[in-house]
Amino acid sequence: MSSCRTENVIKKIIREIGQECANQGQTVSETLVAFMVKAVVLDPKNDFHVDRILTKHDVQNLIQLCVTRLLDTTNPSLDTIKMQVYFDMNYANRGNFNTNILFMRRN
Repeated sequence: MSSCRTENVIKKIIREIGQECANQGQTVSETLVAFMVKAVVLDPKNDFHVDRILTKHDVQNLIQLCVTRLLDTTNPSLDTIKMQVYFDMNYANRGNFNTNILFMRRN
């Protein structure tokens, strides 16, 4: 599968998860959904294999697992993922920013 097609499939899955959460009364950002998808896929107990093409059943299973986890507001792992998203969105680029500031000061 080409990387462009793979990217489109992932975006579609993320949108479907977000829409399903919205249908159940919970608004979630695409970034949070993307982090959750990655966490679910990388969890060995969910039996997803990154080197294998996802079947329709795999996609439906992935969507259901993500929606369930995103709607379970009592689970501490959801808070952990939210903190990771917050950190990534607010601090991930600061290292590059600080390096650029130091470089500019030297000139």
